[in-house]
Amino acid sequence: MQKYNNNSKVIIGLDHGYGNMKTAHRVFRSGVEYSEQEPIVSTNYVKYKNGYYVIGESHLIYQGNKTESYDFLILTLAALAEELKFRGLHDANVVLAVGLPLAWAKSQSSDFKKYLMQSTELNYDYRNEHYHVHLCGVEIFPQGFAAICNRGTMQGINMMVDIGNGTMNVMQIHNGRPIEKSLITDKFGVSRCMKEIQNELSKEMGESIPEELIEPLLREGIQNRDDDLAKRTEQIARKYVSDIMKRLVDYGYKEGLVHLYIAGGGGCLLKHYSNLPSKPNVTFTDDICANAKGYEYLAERKMRR
Repeated sequence: MQKYNNNSKVIIGLDHGYGNMKTAHRVFRSGVEYSEQEPIVSTNYVKYKNGYYVIGESHLIYQGNKTESYDFLILTLAALAEELKFRGLHDANVVLAVGLPLAWAKSQSSDFKKYLMQSTELNYDYRNEHYHVHLCGVEIFPQGFAAICNRGTMQGINMMVDIGNGTMNVMQIHNGRPIEKSLITDKFGVSRCMKEIQNELSKEMGESIPEELIEPLLREGIQNRDDDLAKRTEQIARKYVSDIMKRLVDYGYKEGLVHLYIAGGGGCLLKHYSNLPSKPNVTFTDDICANAKGYEYLAERKMRR
């Protein structure tokens, strides 16, 4: 077990999504299932205090405020372990760099920081390995903006849209300057599209279709498939994407005049089910870990100042 230098701090960026948890180098589904006893089959669990928490077998239900349940605290432990494992560490002094939806960052930052800092000495097991984290602090940044914050000066009129499982975040950036009054958090995440697809398929096929069969079609497109599941998914996904574009126009997007930056896991729907990839003033951020990396970049810059 490698031990981190007691006088050093390591910054770890975490993107707390309702669909997936992301660190700079790891991604896993945001599911938490509590058990009083050690799981029989799964080894993918957090053992914390007197409980066992199986990770990643489902997605979280959208809650609006991430402090309303214990789930994101447990997911934070799992994500820390994933990233520390990648870096060859099991014991570290950590500064968490995290984010909140744009329009809610100010109002929820204080509560989210208290929520994550409710215990500063974290001793737990994950995947049968022990971790110790001394939590030195939490830095909170705007979700979405972090994904594109290191792209340079961004001259002209720009719009950033970050589409997650629960929300869609929009921000305008004029000549490199974020416009405060343009911050919008819209509860129009990918989960809406998923639920509509499941509901329609259930009506037509007479049975429940699990997310695992639909997710690859949203993430990668239907490609050459022509079965009913693929065709119906494509139809509903195109309608969802059309609704997104209508919202973006309402929020100030003008094709040809505004450079559109698309981030978040939901960006893959716009890539596969719209004509945006052919537009010259549209940039896709394909890295699903871009927000987590951006949080680390912003936290490092803040600490240097």
